[in-house]
Amino acid sequence: MWDFIKDNILTIFCVLGLIWLGNLFLTQLRYKKQGARLEGTVVGHVNQSGNYFPVYEFNYNGETLRVDSYNGDKNPMIEGETEIIYYLPGNQKGVFAERNMGVKPWQILCGAAFIVVIVISLMKFFTK
Repeated sequence: MWDFIKDNILTIFCVLGLIWLGNLFLTQLRYKKQGARLEGTVVGHVNQSGNYFPVYEFNYNGETLRVDSYNGDKNPMIEGETEIIYYLPGNQKGVFAERNMGVKPWQILCGAAFIVVIVISLMKFFTK
């Protein structure tokens, strides 16, 4: 068992990476389809590991809510700035800003690299 893991560690990480990218894509899609598209105002930041995650304040069904963004940046946004966000009703964990939605070039490159490594590993496995 350990020999299999040791021999295929890169492939295992690539499979996990593809699962992570797929989950991220599906989560953003769910927010876009089922979430409320609202205007949020930056009222603060949460600093984690040197990244600034904006805290948005917005109104939803007559209630004023404050929720952190799922996307952080090295540079904090200016407090008072407004932008379009997607809020999944009942989820106080986070929101997605519209500018962060969609597939990014690095996600395409990583996904393609993961697939190439997995295919090469499968080809080696089946040609033994």
